[in-house]
Amino acid sequence: MKKILVINPFGVGDVVFTFPLIRALKKTYPDSSIRYLCNSQVEPILKNNHDINELLFYSRGDLKKIKQKSLLSYIRKIVEAVWNLKKINFDLAVDLSLVSQYSFILWLVGVKKRYGFDSRGRGFFLTDKIVLSGFKNKHVVEYYRDLLAKVGINSFEKSAELAVADEDKTFADDFFKNHGLTEQDIVIGLAAFGGESWGTNAKNKHWPLEKYARLSQKIIDRFGAKIILFGTQKEKNLAEKLIRIAGSKNIIDAVGKTSLGQLMGIIEKLNLFIGNDGGPLHIAAGLGVKTVSIFGPVDEKIYGPIGNPARHSVICKDLSCRPCYKDFKISGCEKMDCLIQINEDEVLKAVESLL
Repeated sequence: MKKILVINPFGVGDVVFTFPLIRALKKTYPDSSIRYLCNSQVEPILKNNHDINELLFYSRGDLKKIKQKSLLSYIRKIVEAVWNLKKINFDLAVDLSLVSQYSFILWLVGVKKRYGFDSRGRGFFLTDKIVLSGFKNKHVVEYYRDLLAKVGINSFEKSAELAVADEDKTFADDFFKNHGLTEQDIVIGLAAFGGESWGTNAKNKHWPLEKYARLSQKIIDRFGAKIILFGTQKEKNLAEKLIRIAGSKNIIDAVGKTSLGQLMGIIEKLNLFIGNDGGPLHIAAGLGVKTVSIFGPVDEKIYGPIGNPARHSVICKDLSCRPCYKDFKISGCEKMDCLIQINEDEVLKAVESLL
């Protein structure tokens, strides 16, 4: 197995979950060259992984953006992708995409060993597969372990070790200095929103804004901590509202002000990360930062942070209707009791324990 391809076109958290798989492949085949096909937005997560030799940006999302600008450029990019994949002549491909398009191209270019998941009959072009309708009862990375067992790999560690680029470390150092943060300060990161991966359904991940604001006040009062608020540019209004309710000068607004790599640099310097389930949470866990996370409709047993469990506290409610995110679909629940019933003191206790 000299040339290996891993395909994962998804977002930040999903990519972090593939780190144990990459490590296991490299340990088993130390002389192999591993390429990773992904979307270009997650490059900062992967580019410093020394087990990966090359990143290939041929995701459907990237191709769609090219198509919107120029149909001719889109066709050229597809031809380039097929030609490059065929030219590399892979010995093994692990397709985590859950769709048929990638495995079809793998078959087309002559990759003989094609492993992946057969979701809803989409694994027709895979040579070895695990049939599933969705991830259930165990963590995503354990499904990846089961898939590697089909390859004949049984050495697997359920943890991820992310690395931050030097320029992003420098950005983080400057960010701390410019905001008067020192090594003596307790600095806590807060990702209170849903991110972009769920689109219009992101609100279903939100623990109520008012509760985050009251929690922030209590953390600042009890520990004298400084809080850095994270989020995307689209969440700017939510961030301003949270800061206004909390009414504290100890909250630093970094919402929409960093790239993904710069976000990683800042998170690496934190004493603790607090947030809803999403990409920043998994970045924190991958960087060895302690986390307190709040899970509502999503099952923490499947999508929770990986690594040393003693460093991560997951807050959730044991309700009969939860989790309602199943088989990659969210229910139409509007009540969101699974989030509303979590109170600030529960989260504060977890923060205190980890600090």
